[in-house]
Amino acid sequence: MFKKLTDFGYQRTTKEAIGFYLAYLLMVMVVAGVLAAILGVIVQSNDTFNLGVKIGTTVAIIASLGISFWILKEKKLLSNFGLILLAVFIGGIGGLIPAAYLTTRPAANSDSENAAH
Repeated sequence: MFKKLTDFGYQRTTKEAIGFYLAYLLMVMVVAGVLAAILGVIVQSNDTFNLGVKIGTTVAIIASLGISFWILKEKKLLSNFGLILLAVFIGGIGGLIPAAYLTTRPAANSDSENAAH
């Protein structure tokens, strides 16, 4: 379920895509939490909770976009960029759903690979 998590070109089964989603969701949550905690100490604001929410939302959106773009790049599917934009509109938890779906798609063959065969 959790194999090849860093291989963005790997075509996953549905079970593996769920594992990918859970692993990256946890990673994004930890990174956002640590970053919010560090910035909360540095900023010394009375409203650190709202600061943490803003930081978490920002990290989640950026991570979802980055992961989706990286998957599309590795699979040579950059023409499906519309799926990446879904991450912006559905936020952090939902933003990784298109990324998990993209991992189940087969990679596109490049012209050079087709010519070699």
